[in-house]
Amino acid sequence: MKKKVLKIIALVVAIALIVTVCWFANALCGNPISKWLAQRAASSYLEEQYPDTDYYIERLGFSFKSTDYYAHVRSETSMDTQFTIYIDMVGNVYFDTYDDVLRGSITARRLEQEYRELTDLIFENPAFPYPSDIGYGTLEIYPQEAFDDPHVTDIPEYALVQDELILDKIYDVRELGRQAGHLIVYIDNQELSFENAANILLDIREIFDSANIPFYAIDLTLRTNGERINFDHFPYEDIYEDGLIERIKAAHEELEAYYAEQDGK
Repeated sequence: MKKKVLKIIALVVAIALIVTVCWFANALCGNPISKWLAQRAASSYLEEQYPDTDYYIERLGFSFKSTDYYAHVRSETSMDTQFTIYIDMVGNVYFDTYDDVLRGSITARRLEQEYRELTDLIFENPAFPYPSDIGYGTLEIYPQEAFDDPHVTDIPEYALVQDELILDKIYDVRELGRQAGHLIVYIDNQELSFENAANILLDIREIFDSANIPFYAIDLTLRTNGERINFDHFPYEDIYEDGLIERIKAAHEELEAYYAEQDGK
């Protein structure tokens, strides 16, 4: 009798362990049945919501955070038509991101990546003369709703309107950089003086000019032993020798005053 009880206990423990392992596996990776339901639901959703298109499911994935599936959709003929369909564990589609295509955010992302790759040619080049753990370029592009929102106050005046971008258009990314290119650079272990900051700024302008990679503005931060000289959205057109030290000093003081104001809130 005692052996029988022990066998039952062992069986219960084994079943509990198997259930626990399966529960964790399901939470982390999903399960074959749910994956099949998600694949079928996503395919049906594409046919019903986007008929007569060349959209296809590039990849089906599982999110362990939401325990839902997602299907990445692309077009064979439109490089900016990319969106995601979200499906729950029982095969119900509850959301897709096609609006991102219509609002220009996928196009904006493509252009930002193209500009980033251009600026990486400078910042990731071993010949770049300044030690920098943060150095990259981006295009300042915002949706119209951000421009219209009175609570959004940090859009630079030179930013482009995302909604005005044209799907799949081949833009001159250098010209976009001239209009809305923004460099962000942190440089360590440099002499902290406005004169040195001016020399570095002039040098960076020369480097980018020589590479024919235009930008509209730059954020520059010099850091040494916890101290810093920094300024943001400094216009390319203001980077010239005459009076540059004074312009940099004024920009630094303005940014520090802004930080102090924000810290006091």
